[in-house]
Formats: sequence, structure tokens, C-alpha cells
Amino acid sequence: MLTFIGIILGMFGIGIMQLVLATAMPFIVTEIGGDYLYSWVFSSYMLASLLTIPIFSKMADLYGRKKFYLLGMSIFAVGTLYGGLAPSMEHLIVARVLQGLGAGMMTPVSIALISDLFPPEKRGRMIGMFSFVQLLANLVSPILSSVITKQLGWHWIFFITLFMVAIALLLVALDKSASQSSSQPVNWLNLDLLGGLMFGLFCVFLVSLSDSVSNLGRLNLSGILLLVGVVITGMVLVWNETRHHDPILKLSFFQTKVLRQSIISSLIAGGIMYGLITLLPLCNTIFKQQGFEVDESRVLMIFMIGTTVGLLITSGIMAKLKASFPIVLWAVSILGAGGLYLAVSASNFILFQIFTSFLGLVLGGISATLLINSQNAVSNEDRTVLSGLVQLGRYLGAAVGVTILTGILPEISQIQNVTQFLGAFGMLIGMYVLGLVNQSI
Repeated sequence: MLTFIGIILGMFGIGIMQLVLATAMPFIVTEIGGDYLYSWVFSSYMLASLLTIPIFSKMADLYGRKKFYLLGMSIFAVGTLYGGLAPSMEHLIVARVLQGLGAGMMTPVSIALISDLFPPEKRGRMIGMFSFVQLLANLVSPILSSVITKQLGWHWIFFITLFMVAIALLLVALDKSASQSSSQPVNWLNLDLLGGLMFGLFCVFLVSLSDSVSNLGRLNLSGILLLVGVVITGMVLVWNETRHHDPILKLSFFQTKVLRQSIISSLIAGGIMYGLITLLPLCNTIFKQQGFEVDESRVLMIFMIGTTVGLLITSGIMAKLKASFPIVLWAVSILGAGGLYLAVSASNFILFQIFTSFLGLVLGGISATLLINSQNAVSNEDRTVLSGLVQLGRYLGAAVGVTILTGILPEISQIQNVTQFLGAFGMLIGMYVLGLVNQSI
């Protein structure tokens, strides 16, 4: 049980880091500058996680889950300490890369470790508790961010997270009964290293291309080179994954309609969710300029409560819903995103909060449907692999979405009126339309 507490405490620390940082970023930028690197505080974390999830989740199954969990937790702790001491935005991004590398190693292993700790009759309840803690992290993060940032300073976001991570690391390390490291030597020839390398390069090129195009509004020479990199690495990745005996990305999933829709939906939903998490605090800048007493944590709290409630309700009634329900969710989301922009334009903060909670509620429903539909469509031995692919899709979508949405916004110090948000909201509506098209074909 102590090991289980250590695991959920560590994941709680990782969970609150993202949302707490999103709420605190306007304060951080004001203090250390670096507006032009705003989106990379989030994208760098996602990219680093994408690099480590495919290879290390497979290595953990082969050579010892506990070993890679502790390694990932240690790297995350180093990145967290570095983030708390970061004197500039560049240093903060390096810290986020280290955090992402560590999180990518340990996040996929966490549920597998819990399965190792408990017999089948207790396993479901413990995994349910694990999921509840993750949802709790989403709910309390905005409140924690407001209190810590205003009372202690943003550096303490990292130091308090480091304290939780250190305790979690100690609890898991001291337990001798948890999944032990395998004595089997690592056989690098059996690992899909080329696939992992190509996937990582593909993600880096894609996010960099998104950043370049969104900032400039056009393709320049560097953008064209990045586009070539996306195409080449994508082609090599597909070629390798169709030939490798144990690929990190199972391309056969894309041949099944339900799975293809779920994987693509995870990409889009990831971009929307983390795009909104980044965008909503920036909308508060407009309301503050108009004299409203706005608390950044309240807006994100409303959004995350909506997401949690939508996820729980949809999961509970999924068996009774019609097959067309996901299409309805995507369709009403388009209206909700338009309503959110109108609320900002009209300086109606109450309406803004209503549409924020509505979008969270619907996004939670979308997340539940894509997870449940995909899990029900595969055999038991493929469910872990599919879960990893959906998680990769969500992270990649988040990295691209955050980069695009923040890239087409002006720097925080230059935000003056709501028309400067038109491009970002147009892109947000476009992603909802893309989700609707994907779900309809």
C-alpha cells in the first residue's frame, strides 16, 4: 500500500504541474520575460514525453518496470528542481524538457506497476483510485496555482512538486515487493529503435513547422525545410513500422474504422484541451483591462470541473448511448467555441464562464467515447498498445495545438482587444470541425 501511495503521489505531482503552470504563466512571463517562447513551455514537455513513451514503455515490459519508473521519476525530479531555479524562459524550457523525458518514462508504467502490486480482485478498485487521483489533480490545480503564485511566488510551484515527487520516489524505491528489475540484459537489436527515432524526429519537425507557420503566417525557407523533414521522417516511419516484427506504432489499428477515428480524435482532442488550457488564462487579460475582477484559477477550475463531470457521466451511460452520440458532441462543440468568442467580444464574463464549463463538459464526453469505443474494439492483448497509441496521439495533438494557438496570438504585453483573439478562436473552431469530419467518415 505504501508503494501504491508513492505511485499515485508521484502521478498527482505530475498531473498538477501542467495546469498549475498554465495558470501561472502570465505571472512568470512578466517576471522573467520570453513572451515569444510562451508556447514552448508546454510543447517542449509534450515533445520530450513523445520521445520516451514508445521506446521506454516497451523496455519496461521487457527489462523491469520498477527500474524505469524510478529512472523516469529521478529525471522528472531533476527537471523540477531546475525549473524552480530557472532565471530565464530558456532555462525554464530546458527544465520542462527534462520533466517531459521523465514523465514519458514513468507514466505508461504506473498502471502496470499497480497491476503487479495487487491481485485481480483488488486491481480494478486500485486503478479506479488511481484515475480518481488524476481527476482530483485536474480540479485542485487551478486553486493551488493561484495560492502558490500570489502568496509564495511561482518558483514554489516547482519546489512543492519536487517535495511530492521526492516522497513518491522514496516510497517506491524502498519497497522490495514491487515489480523488480529484470536481470535480463537489454537486447537492443530487438527494439524498434529506428521507429522510435523517426517518430521523435517526426514530432519535432511537425511542432516546429506549426510554430513557424503560425508565427509568420506563411512558409519561408526554414518552414519548407521543416515540411520536407515531416514528409521524409513520416515516410521512413511508415516503411519501418510495416516491416518491423515488433513495431512501437501498430499501423494495423488504422485499418479499423473505430480505432482510426479514436486515434485521430485523440490527436484533435489533445490539441483542443491543452490549447484551451493555454488560451483561457490569456482571455482573462481582456476582462482585466475592462475592469473585471478575474481570477485565472477560477476559469481553469470551471473548465476542468466540466471536463471531469463530462468524462464521468459519459463513461457511466455509454452503453445506453447511440452510435451517433460522438457526432453530436463534436457538432455542439463548434457552437460552444463560437459562443465563447462572442462572450469575450461582449465583455460578458458570466457568459464566458458558462461556455467554458460547457466546452469542458463536452470535451470530457468526447474523451470518454474515444477511449471506451477503442478499448471495446480490440482484443485484450492489444489494449495496452492501443492505450499507449491514444496517449501518444493526445500528446502530439497537444504539442501542435498549443504551438498553433499561442503562435497566432500577440505577446501578452501587446494584447489590447478581443479582435487579436480572432485567429486563435478560428483555429479552435477549425479543430472542432475537423473532429466532426473525422467522426462522420
